[in-house]
Amino acid sequence: MLLIALTFAALAQDEGGLSLTPAAEIDLSGPGDGALSYEGGLAGNAPNYARGKPLVITHSSGNVAVRCMDVETLSGRLQYTVFGSSEGPMESVGKGIGIAVWGDSKGGGVKTRVPSMQSGVSRAQVDLTVNVPKGTTSLSVTQSGAGWVQVIGCSGHVKVSAGGGGAFVGGPLAAFTVTAAGGDVKVAVEGDGVLTGASSASSPANLTVVLPSAQGGKLSVKGEEVAVQQLVMGTNTPTLVTGEMGVSGPAISLAAKKRAEVTSP
Repeated sequence: MLLIALTFAALAQDEGGLSLTPAAEIDLSGPGDGALSYEGGLAGNAPNYARGKPLVITHSSGNVAVRCMDVETLSGRLQYTVFGSSEGPMESVGKGIGIAVWGDSKGGGVKTRVPSMQSGVSRAQVDLTVNVPKGTTSLSVTQSGAGWVQVIGCSGHVKVSAGGGGAFVGGPLAAFTVTAAGGDVKVAVEGDGVLTGASSASSPANLTVVLPSAQGGKLSVKGEEVAVQQLVMGTNTPTLVTGEMGVSGPAISLAAKKRAEVTSP
């Protein structure tokens, strides 16, 4: 096993108060069969991000975990592993990976950079974790490629566009818009969350939405298989549920090719 300790300065980016911390050690090693891995991490924070302002998170590859917590500062950290058979190109790809975290009184964001793969590099696994001060009113997460998206404890309107690994969104939501190119999707309105706007979710796999028992509003569900535990006044068939869950409230739409389900806790 070959262990190389490297330190390097991440590329500076003008993202409105960007702060980057490079990984202190890189592990370039392999199991002896010609397959190598190059590992590292980067972190950034935005101390000027104003709590509750709109936040946009963009990640091009790998898993994304967003947590709304009792913290004062918006921060992000990524961990990466580059897989391949050639040390030089693997190191080059690793050094090209970056993260930008910024924010001010109007809003903030987190964005990652993953360079194109080179000869001698098979793939890169890049996972992103973002900690957000509680009180968000608008959160947008876009993730493409492999991997999943997880958003926990966030309020307001949460928008998620996930790749092939599906998505989970849970918290005191006011509205949600969740889509996935593949994988299961689950949305749970928790705590004192009350939906007040139009919400939607879609996936080619299984889709589940959990609503408080007292939740009112409108509901539209389409899928190959549908199960609804909430009382819905309207059309109820094995493949289509559409109607109202109350005399007033949000319009809710669910669509899945395999199974769509609405439950109450």
